[in-house]
Amino acid sequence: MVTLEFMNQKFDELNELCFGGALPKVSIRLSKARTYLGQLGFKRKRPLFGKTQYYDFVLRISTRLEQTEEEIIDTLLHEMIHLYIASHQLKDSSSHGPVFRQMMNDLNQRFGRHITISHRKTKDELNQDTQRRQHLVCVSTLASGERGITIAAKSRLFLLWDQIPRIPKIVSQTWYVSYDPYFNRFPRALTPKVYRINASDLDLHLKAARPLVRQGRKIFIATT
Repeated sequence: MVTLEFMNQKFDELNELCFGGALPKVSIRLSKARTYLGQLGFKRKRPLFGKTQYYDFVLRISTRLEQTEEEIIDTLLHEMIHLYIASHQLKDSSSHGPVFRQMMNDLNQRFGRHITISHRKTKDELNQDTQRRQHLVCVSTLASGERGITIAAKSRLFLLWDQIPRIPKIVSQTWYVSYDPYFNRFPRALTPKVYRINASDLDLHLKAARPLVRQGRKIFIATT
């Protein structure tokens, strides 16, 4: 079980061991996020002259998926590299550019770690998230006959309802509300984005879904 006490203790230990105590103390928070294992947040200010400055760092660790202690430490180290680059105002070509990769490879070699650029969730990990929650699901049919889905953020429902039909090669859409945990694995969309999905999987997990209809600025569960 990941606790704040454990994460703060490990942060302090790794800061001294791996970074020579060069990292600033940050606020560490635990989350139930589905879309990341670790995340570094911060504020930025752009002075009239000089480099952009980063401050008020927050390090978030997701506890939704079960991980070993070694995996948690690798996730923490990944975010600590981001913290080092940002707090020291180092310039990199991208979030995981050459500077990040050099530091990652160095830590992996020196300390026998297995830090990676990204963590692709396995099928077993995705299936661990069985919590029931409401999903607003748009099923799109492509010109090729394939189908795709978009899980809309509630705050973007009307926006996506209007914009998804404008995506090229999409010929039709149907909206549903579902509480099937299967849809937990998809991120909630803020902008139009369609994920292709196996038709048999989709049909299986839409069995209990209710179709939605729209009348102006109101959306209802279809009665027929």
